[in-house]
Amino acid sequence: MPYRYGYSRNPFFSFFQGDAVKKIVILNVIVFILELILQNTNFIYIFGLNPRLVVTRGYVWQLVTYMFIHGGFWHLFLNMFVIWIFGTTLESVWGSERFVKYYFVCGLGAAALSFVFSYNSLVIGASGAGYGILLAYAVLFPYNELYIWGIFPIKAKTLVIALIVIELLSGLAGRDGIAHFAHLGGMAAGLLYLRTDYRAWRLNNIFKNLWEKFPLKIKFSADDERDDEYSEDKVDSILDKIAEKGYENLTETERRILENYSKKKKRDN
Repeated sequence: MPYRYGYSRNPFFSFFQGDAVKKIVILNVIVFILELILQNTNFIYIFGLNPRLVVTRGYVWQLVTYMFIHGGFWHLFLNMFVIWIFGTTLESVWGSERFVKYYFVCGLGAAALSFVFSYNSLVIGASGAGYGILLAYAVLFPYNELYIWGIFPIKAKTLVIALIVIELLSGLAGRDGIAHFAHLGGMAAGLLYLRTDYRAWRLNNIFKNLWEKFPLKIKFSADDERDDEYSEDKVDSILDKIAEKGYENLTETERRILENYSKKKKRDN
């Protein structure tokens, strides 16, 4: 599956440009410290997600702010661990802007299902976005082995399928204080985003191929020659191979091309 690096002048994405995962983790830690300082106030209830308040009182900011609110140290630690371990890999492949877009799409997807299954409940945490990150990792690196509790090996795609089943059964079983359907909402939004983005890339590629066949072309800069070394067609084919067979099946040359392309894009940004 192909992906694009990008650059945006939007101040929101500009803030996260470069080391987006690190900035997300730092923001979550800062907010958690604020929670501890303001634990005797309504801080959590104002910035956590209560779907009923969004509808009846217009607390629309909760759709985003709830992702930075956590119910305790271990809740924060586990979410940040997942985001750090798997998000860092995604950001290195996609670039910061695309990763941040994906992160918040998953978070909003988790919020959307909360309106259906947790309308009168308080939903907090980055778990929905974290589950979306796990899904994307499994799409890109389906055959990579992960270790549960550092002991039991399991392929990424198998782990994600197991998590989907567990979350669905747990959500149907009853209330245990965990927003299981929010987790599924994050994964569903992530999958929809990946599929939609892939179709957009395919459409872009069609127009690109038509342009390549156009008889008259104008070369604007000698830089075009140097850019051939980092041909996006080459990079796209490598990313397709990753999605199909996993990163471990790349040749040394393919890995070098992907690494050089990543470094070039970071310099350009």
